[in-house]
Amino acid sequence: MELTINLESHENYTLLMIEGDINTSTVHILENAIRNATTINQNHIVLDCTLLKSINGDGLGLLLHCQVQLSEYYYFSLYNVSDEVASLMELSGITHFIQMNTQAENAKQQHTEQQSA
Repeated sequence: MELTINLESHENYTLLMIEGDINTSTVHILENAIRNATTINQNHIVLDCTLLKSINGDGLGLLLHCQVQLSEYYYFSLYNVSDEVASLMELSGITHFIQMNTQAENAKQQHTEQQSA
C-alpha cells in the first residue's frame, strides 16, 4: 500500500494525517511531510495515525531522528495510534521520546465522557 500524508495548519499545531504504510519505500514521503510541517509557524507537530496501517524500523528511525534533531524547536506527538502499531512503538522505545495517544485510550475516554453526560 502507498502512503498519503495530508498537512493541515491549525491555530496551535500542525497536523499530519497519515494513511497507509510507512516502510523503506515510503519513508521519504514522511520525511518530506515533516520537513514541510517545520516551515509552518507552529512548534507542535501532531501525527494523526488513525489510518496508519503499519510502520517498520525505517519509519521508527525517522521519527526518533526527527525528535532528536528538532526537539529544540518542535514538539512531536502521535495521535490515535492503533493497538498493533502502538505495541511496536512501545517495544522500540520511541514512546520514551514522543508522546503517544492510542485508539484504545480515545475509546475509553469517549466512553467515560458519555457515561458522565
